[in-house]
This record gives sequence, C-alpha cells and structure tokens, in this order.
Amino acid sequence: MVRIVIFYISMTVLNLEAEELASFYAMGDTPYTLEDQILLVAQLKNLSTNNTLFAVHLGDIKTGRSKCEESIYYRVAEYLKTSPLPMFMLVGDNEWNDCNNPETAWDFWTNHFMYFDLHWENSIPIIRHPVRNEMFAFLYNSVLFVGVTVVGGKTHDHLEWFRRHEDCSEWINSNIEKYNGKFQRIVILGHAAPSSKHENFFNTLSQTADKIEKPVLYVHGDGHQWIQDYPFQSSHIMRIQVDQGGIAPPLKIKITDNEKIPFAYDRRIH
Repeated sequence: MVRIVIFYISMTVLNLEAEELASFYAMGDTPYTLEDQILLVAQLKNLSTNNTLFAVHLGDIKTGRSKCEESIYYRVAEYLKTSPLPMFMLVGDNEWNDCNNPETAWDFWTNHFMYFDLHWENSIPIIRHPVRNEMFAFLYNSVLFVGVTVVGGKTHDHLEWFRRHEDCSEWINSNIEKYNGKFQRIVILGHAAPSSKHENFFNTLSQTADKIEKPVLYVHGDGHQWIQDYPFQSSHIMRIQVDQGGIAPPLKIKITDNEKIPFAYDRRIH
C-alpha cells in the first residue's frame, strides 16, 4: 500500500517579528489503527529537535471500543520511546475511565506511562504534584507549562471527578504563585475537550487568567478535529484542539514574546 501525503501549512503568522520563548509538539488520540501505528513511528522519526523542547501525547492511546489490555499500553509506550524529544504523557478516557475496569486500566497506565519523560536525558526542571504524580509543571524561558488530569468520557464517581478538577486548579494556581513574576505565558496541557462536565475546572481557570492578565493556552485532544478559538469566559485563554493523529502529524506550537500573537502554530494535514 502506498500512502500519498499532502501537506497544507497553516501559520498564525508568517513573518512574525518576535523572540521565540519555547516550542514543542502536541499530539493525541493515536494510534487507533494498525495504519496509525505505522504512521506514528514515522511521525516521531520526523520530529525536529532544532530549538524544540519536548513533545506531549494528550491522551487516548487507543479507541474507546478496543479492550483495555496491557499489551496495548506496552506497545504504544514502545512506539513513543522512539521519539527524539522527551515525551510527556497525559491520560485519556479511552485508556482509563471508559475501560470496563478503570482501576486496572489506571494500573496499566501508571506502569507504562508514569514519569515517561524520564526515559530521556534532559535538563527540563520538572516538578510533580505530590499526590497525583501524573500531573507536572516546569518553568522554561519565562513560559510556565502545567500538565493536568482533565479527561473526557464516563463519570463513575461525581465526587472524585469534582475533587480531581479542584486538584487540577490548585496545581495550576500553586505553580503560578511559585513562579510569580517569572513567567510571561502559561501553557496548560490536558486531554478533555471542554464541556459542562468540566465547568468547575474551566470557570476557575478563567478566573485565574483574568486575575493574572497573562496569555494562557489550553492544548487538548479528545475531539479528533482541529479547533483554535477562545471559548472560555476569559479572553486571555486561547484553546487548541489537535487533530487526531491519523489525520495530522504532531502540531508544532511556538510561544513568543509578541503580545498580539503570543502563540503560533504550524499545522499540517496528511
């Protein structure tokens, strides 16, 4: 089988007069099929390490219909370990709360993806949530990156769901306080497309963004189709939903010191 690949490039700005503070790749919702598996390996091989800090998988390493077997977690982990860049992992609903046994699925995920970035030697000053170790944060060149466990899918325990969102909000706010005066931009990395089920998290995020008055980017997967907009109560927050991995390669996102365009991206379509 011969795959014909056509690229369409979309940049938020072409001749951007700005200093690049940081750049990274974001991907999600892959690999769903055998074809996606083959494609993922090629996509990882093509990642540029030039002035690029890391890559992140935003969750959903399998379809929601497929069984939550540990062999899948192992296989995807082995694929992602071929990345030339440190890879951060966020959990998605397909491999956790949508599984028939979410507790067992969580064990599989933690066995294969917790502290996944440690498979690479890097100097990123990472800190982790003291209880929810899958959540991370670091400051790099005046950009604050925060990874949170915000997922889509089934809500098995409404109290757990609410408290986890509170933990995510507190994690963001504690890092804002920790690095107060040291950052110009904030990048929040999560899995879930915003919905009414996440209202307490995103309302709190909007309040925080309005308070600090800094550009904030929320990057997520879950929805499979490209979206770039400002859907939140705060106008300081831009949202990017990345394409499903079988549709597009990892999205390169650049954070700049340009106040009009703090976040730029290079989107390509297979």
